[in-house]
Amino acid sequence: MSTTAPYPLLSDSLKGLGLDVGTLFFALNYEHTKIAPKGMFKRFKKQKSAIDIDIACVLYDDDCNISDIVWFKKLRDQVESVCHQGDSLNGKDRGEQSMYLAPLDQEQIRIYLEKVPAHITHIAMIANSYHNHPFSRVKKGEIHLSDDEGNHCFEVKLKQLPRDCTTLWVANLRREIDDWHLTLQSLPLTAEDITTAAQKVAHELARALPATQ
Repeated sequence: MSTTAPYPLLSDSLKGLGLDVGTLFFALNYEHTKIAPKGMFKRFKKQKSAIDIDIACVLYDDDCNISDIVWFKKLRDQVESVCHQGDSLNGKDRGEQSMYLAPLDQEQIRIYLEKVPAHITHIAMIANSYHNHPFSRVKKGEIHLSDDEGNHCFEVKLKQLPRDCTTLWVANLRREIDDWHLTLQSLPLTAEDITTAAQKVAHELARALPATQ
């Protein structure tokens, strides 16, 4: 697990973290990184592919069933409470302004908390390496969450993740009576795609539900 100071809290209400609970920005920013493919023939031909990282938000109901997935294949949920701003294929294809250390994130998902349907209890934030290149192989990069006033509550440095990690349950939002509770998970998942990862998160969320009498 990797966070950067000054954000030591790993689990708290959004109000407790001092965040504006109106809009959150789940975002990804990383430097364009080429990877040499395996195999003698491909190496001889000097073919390279770039790391392609995607982020997603998965909406779950009270029973931890998947209600919706917002990702590059579906850019918003039905009521537009969670909106993906568009896919970046390699961390470079949006031009020089979107390179790492610039103010513009390559991928961003906006979460409008006041619009989230009442039956949604959890929102999981997930990252996946599309070609299954480990996150740690990027030159530089991070995943972060902030509010619309620019307050960051966490940053996950990609290079500090486990060497074989290609899918990550980054964080989870849980609805409370008058607020949302944020937990930074930083949990690697054995899943090759976002849909499989969403199902694994559903299983983990269900395990944490209070036992019924």
